Amino acid sequence: QTFRLGQVLHLPEAMSFYYAHAGYYLTQFFVSMSMPLLVFAWLLVLLSDCEGTLDAFQHCFGEKESAASVMARMLSACFSWL
Repeated sequence: QTFRLGQVLHLPEAMSFYYAHAGYYLTQFFVSMSMPLLVFAWLLVLLSDCEGTLDAFQHCFGEKESAASVMARMLSACFSWL
């Protein structure tokens, strides 16, 4: 329906329709909250690494790859196309 309105309305009217819609503000909220949530998730992964100090509480088993190297590999895979 928005596509059809965009075909009928001129640019100023179409932009006023878009910015007055609640979906615009909901999208802006999701975009603004995505980066802090992503950083929080990365910090949880990095801080939950088994480094030897809290082995009794974290149930660390054997030699595993560190969380920092896992995150570095994931970030290099995500941004390798840049």
